[in-house]
Amino acid sequence: MIIGLTGMSGAGKSTASKIFAERGLCVIDCDSHARAVITREPCIDEVREGFPEVFTNRIFDRKKAAKFLFSNPEKLEKYQNIVFPHITREIKRLIRECGAKSVLLDAATLYQSKADSFCDKIIAIIADRQSCIKRIVARDLIGEHDAVMRLNNQPDEDFFRKNADFVIENNGDFDEFKNNIENTYKYIVDINRTGGNTTCD
Repeated sequence: MIIGLTGMSGAGKSTASKIFAERGLCVIDCDSHARAVITREPCIDEVREGFPEVFTNRIFDRKKAAKFLFSNPEKLEKYQNIVFPHITREIKRLIRECGAKSVLLDAATLYQSKADSFCDKIIAIIADRQSCIKRIVARDLIGEHDAVMRLNNQPDEDFFRKNADFVIENNGDFDEFKNNIENTYKYIVDINRTGGNTTCD
């Protein structure tokens, strides 16, 4: 079973991923591997050709890239069309190598990269917009304006509610958040054990 874990930036996806890993799921940090893929050939050569603006002394500058791309949706889409095929191939290779019965893909851009197409179940972590903004600012040490631009270039809460099999909210009560993650894990394990195809209410 391949499980996709995604959600709004600042909602708490990384925290959820750690809890799932503690329960024994084989977790693939797609975002971390994506950052590595982007800096390797042939992906880096294609990015350099298309976006020389995001390099400093010929080195890919993540902060510069984020500021430049999130302020221009058309440029962001072009960039994603370059890097996502490389990233998806790497994720599929990692899934094959994992060899576990259940694999969790921790992927912020699960839908944008079309990795959702090979997931059996998808879990989305969401939170109210203001909570997400505050967390992004604190986590990434950026201004509120940049945090808002980042959210504006990602699917919103309604999108995740419509497209995910499981939706977990994280609006401040950590015990409730953790409990919902635990319940979702138990439900998925039960589905995997029985071979059922039901979804959680």
